[in-house]
Amino acid sequence: MTDCDLCGVGIPTVVPVRVLKPKYVHSYPHGMWQGLCEGCLNAGKKTHDAQAESPSCGTAGKCDFCGAIAQLYDVTISRPSFSKGAEEDTLGLCKKCLESINESHEAWEKQKAEDEHAHH
Repeated sequence: MTDCDLCGVGIPTVVPVRVLKPKYVHSYPHGMWQGLCEGCLNAGKKTHDAQAESPSCGTAGKCDFCGAIAQLYDVTISRPSFSKGAEEDTLGLCKKCLESINESHEAWEKQKAEDEHAHH
């Protein structure tokens, strides 16, 4: 079991996303791998697509995914809760992280399609 790095849900498999964390850029110049559940991956993709259609300047702050000080865009995720089952939460992610999530989403969808055809 592993946990999603955004919502914390424990699942058997997460989708790998390459993230450039400024704090570790000297140790990992090509980025670090973080894992997202499909719900968080889809939420990030949705925000990426919405930002691409109508670019906004976002709000300044610290990215909840990589820790960079940058312009942030709101990503609404579903966080597991013992009392309510799930609660909506809004996180701020930078444009670089949204780009990485978009690339991972495309690769994940492609892999799922290939796996589906391989079983037939």
